[in-house]
Parts: sequence; C-alpha cells; structure tokens
Amino acid sequence: MTAPHNPHSERILILTPHGRDAVIAASLLGEAQIPTIICCDLHHLHRGLVEGAGMALLTEEAIRTADLSRLSQWIASQPPWSDMPFILLTGRGGGPEQNPAASRLSEILGNVIFLERPFHPTTLISVARTALRGRRRQYEARARLEALREGESRLKAALQAEQRGAQHQRLLIDELNHRVKNTLATVQSIATQTLRNADSNDEAYASLETRLLALSRAHDVLTRENWEGADLIEVVTQAIAPYRGRGGERFRIDGPEVRLCPRMSLAIAMAIQELATNAVKYGALSNAEGGVVIDWSVKNGVTPPRLAFRWCEEGGPIVRAPKRRGFGSRLIERNLARDLDGSVEITFAPSGVVCTVDAPLS
Repeated sequence: MTAPHNPHSERILILTPHGRDAVIAASLLGEAQIPTIICCDLHHLHRGLVEGAGMALLTEEAIRTADLSRLSQWIASQPPWSDMPFILLTGRGGGPEQNPAASRLSEILGNVIFLERPFHPTTLISVARTALRGRRRQYEARARLEALREGESRLKAALQAEQRGAQHQRLLIDELNHRVKNTLATVQSIATQTLRNADSNDEAYASLETRLLALSRAHDVLTRENWEGADLIEVVTQAIAPYRGRGGERFRIDGPEVRLCPRMSLAIAMAIQELATNAVKYGALSNAEGGVVIDWSVKNGVTPPRLAFRWCEEGGPIVRAPKRRGFGSRLIERNLARDLDGSVEITFAPSGVVCTVDAPLS
C-alpha cells in the first residue's frame, strides 16, 4: 500500500465536506504535529489512500448515502499486513448499536472507530494517535514479511545453486570417468601397437615413452583450460617442443586463432607427435637442412566451419613410400580421422611427407 519511507505513510486524510469539521480537525491535529490533508470528495480520498496514508477521518454524512464501491474495493484489496484504520465522526447516539446505517458503514470500512460529536479536542488527538500506532505496527509487520520473503528468496537461490553445483559435480565425475576410460584405452592401444611393431625392446621402450609423453603434454594443455578446449597454436607448440632444439628452429607455423574441443586437441597432438617422430627418423628432421611447415585455415560459409590443417616437410632426404604402413601412419589416418569426424591423408611425396586434415570445428 505504501512504499518504505513513504512520506505519506503517517498522514491523516480528512473527508468532512460539510461545515467547519475539516478545518477544525486539521487544526487540532496540526497542533499535535500530526500531518493531515483535507479531501474534497471520495475520489480525492481514494487517490490519497492509493498514494499512502496512516488513517482516514470521515464524517457519517459524507459517506452515508454515497457510492462506496471504489472505497470498498480498495479496502478489500489491501495486502495481508494492512488494515487501514478509519475514524468516523457521528452524531450523538450514532454508534452502530443504535444506528443501522452506521452498522453498514462499519462492515464496509472494517477497522473503524466511531467518535460521537461533540467531542473534546484531546479525545480526537488521543484516538488519532492510537490509530497511527496501530498503523505503525502494520508497517513493522510488512517489514518483517518482506524480510521473510527476501530470506526465502535467498534460501531458494542458495538451494538452487547447490543443486546446480551437485549436478555439475556429477557431470564432471561422469566426464572424468569417461576421459579416464578413453585415456586408458588410448594407452593400451599405443602400448600394444608399439610393442608389436618394435624390432627391439629398446626401440619399444623409446617409442612408448615418446608417445606417452606426447599424450601427457596434450593433457597438460587441456588441464590448464579445465578441459573446456585449447587453442590450436598451443597444442601445436607443445607437441613440437621436444624437437625445436634439433639444429635450431626447424618449424614454420602459420594460422589463425582456432579453438579446439578436447577430443580434437588430443587427436591433433598425437598426430603431430607421430609425424615428428617419423620426420626425426627418416624425414626432414633427420638432417641439418630440413624443416617442417605447419599451417591451417578455417573454411567459413559452411555449418559447422571446417578446419584445414597441413603438415609439410621440406629439405629432407628424398622420400620413398613405404611398402607397408606402420602404426604411426595408421594411428594418424584411422584414429585421427575417426576422432575428428573428418578426413586425413598422408602423402609420401619425394620432397617430403605431407599430411592434410579436413575436419569440422564442432
């Protein structure tokens, strides 16, 4: 009904359109430091109630035969904390016990005090102050209700946040379990294929260690990003880090900023590791002159956009296509294509190995 700290919250609305009752009442209440406003009609009174008031002072003759529908509706629509007090000035013997009209007004006004005229000035002030004290208690009740609602709202928000947190934790646990299983499957596959294709235990140990370290570096990149993805430039930089020191700068890297999902990050990191290992053994990184160009671009205009990634060796020994594909080639062409949901091609050109990737960025 009234906003907190409403300047109108304790004023008294006076509706006594006949005689000098309004002026006298306003003067007496003003001497008691009680703010008042004189209303000229019921419409003015209704507007004052809507704006805010502490109570209303009416005369019986002002409302006995008037249309009180708007006033009645306002009284009925008060919030639970509000019960607007009314003082009704009546003639001698005009209380509801002897006056049926006053009884009807009592039912309409609800919280009403009948004050018979003539009355002593101190009686009016005393009744008004009592009514205002009751109104202040209503405001206090409103403040407590608002505090309770705010507390309930905060509690609901906290509970919802806790539920979201629990759901997110459950999701993270499920995701962690999934990643652990995938990682173990990847390690198992790497170990099996490495041991199967190695010519000696030393070679198997070295290859297995190199591949597991590559997998570990890729995981480090994703861990720093909370496994939400990684920038392609960082994935490439970490993957080639062990080979940068071989004869100086051997890599040229060029490409726009691209964000990869965890699955793509791991797949490309493992592919670069296999390509670099092969380049060190047989390709462009096996001599002092060779190098590798790594570049990529994004094909927009399609949904989703596609990544075009290329590894191109140059300056190394003349390349001859192998009679059979080793585990590294199969890992790149099959596993990378599957993990990226795209196409991967390795070309053993005489000038150097070229690996191209075309995959959706989803």
